This record gives sequence, C-alpha cells and structure tokens, in this order.
Amino acid sequence: MTQTLDNPLALSAVEYFKAKLSYEMTPWTLKGMLVDHTPASCGLKASEVLVLDVRSADAYAEGHLPTALNIPLADLPGKLATLPKDKTIVTYCGNLTCALAPKAALVLAEKGFNVMELFGGLQTWQEKGFPLEK
Repeated sequence: MTQTLDNPLALSAVEYFKAKLSYEMTPWTLKGMLVDHTPASCGLKASEVLVLDVRSADAYAEGHLPTALNIPLADLPGKLATLPKDKTIVTYCGNLTCALAPKAALVLAEKGFNVMELFGGLQTWQEKGFPLEK
C-alpha cells in the first residue's frame, strides 16, 4: 500500500516493514533470552521481558513457553493492573494465523505498555524443537 491522495495516512512499504520488525520477536531471539540466558540483539535480557500467553487456560496447561504467564485475551482488560509497565511484554498465541497475540499487543500498547509479538507463536517455537513447560 502506498500513500495516495485518497489514503493520506497509509504507510509506505518501508515504513510498514520497519515498524513491523520493531515489534516482532523471533523464536530464536526469545529462546536465547529465556533458555540460553543470552541478551537479545535488541539489548533486552530475560529479566526485562514478560512472556504472555493469551490462549485459553486449557491450551496453556497442555504446554507453554518457559516463564510464560497465561491471561486469555478476553480476561486481559481486567488484568492490566497486574502487569508490569517496566518490562517488555511479548505476546503469543497458537500460530502465525492466530489473531489473539496481535490483538493483545494492541490492547497493551493502547494502555502504554512496551510490547512485542512472538513471530509464529507456539507452533513455530515447537517446530524448532524449543522446550515447553507444563
């Protein structure tokens, strides 16, 4: 999409992809922080991140990322006061086509939280053979 007279607020492709990459975290980066205890290329350390699983409690119980907190998307607005404003919250859900994580990230960003989304969600994490907790 390009900027036009009909759509003056549209982002250019360059602006869109720069913004997109700024708010996505790859499974490799997150695994490095959570499992291997190495700082991310963006400078974040595991202690500066809260991993937020926004799937159902049942899905979370079947397996989730290490250290992940579970707050289903429908419950998120009522739990905002329990979340830290001094950490980057990395949201995730089931897979790349699941819209729960980006919706949660939007809710959080609108309330002033620092947010990122895990690219590919739990499915990509598992495909890479990364560890889960139960």
